[in-house]
Amino acid sequence: MRSALACLLILLTVGASIGCSTPSASRLTGAVRYFNIRSEIAPRHLIAQIGDEIRWQNLNPHPVTLRMLEDSDPALLACDKGFKQFGVIQDTVTIAPLQSVSLCFLKPGTIRFNVWLDANNPQGAMTPTGTIRVEPSSSRRNS
Repeated sequence: MRSALACLLILLTVGASIGCSTPSASRLTGAVRYFNIRSEIAPRHLIAQIGDEIRWQNLNPHPVTLRMLEDSDPALLACDKGFKQFGVIQDTVTIAPLQSVSLCFLKPGTIRFNVWLDANNPQGAMTPTGTIRVEPSSSRRNS
């Protein structure tokens, strides 16, 4: 009886944590917008809608460092990949060669970022500042 009760508690705990891991999933659009990182970033400026996934792809054979210049408030995010460390959103991340990281924003606004082309040298080559303009989704603008 005790082991059955313990198993039930574990299942309920796991189920609750899985359900809470993507509380804003219904706000995602399913669209993915890309920044490609080589010796420059392309595009440099991107317009997205609330709930779009913004993905930074490192196409280099070496790691790069991405740093967000605005506050990374978790309440403004619907998803993230590669930005959490110990459950906390980081404003600086290293992107391994041929890998990507991503964020989904819940509020309109402008987000700026820089990419350092040598992850081990914060005073080394850096791309020009990139920007993302997050706009309300077209369905929200019409309602």
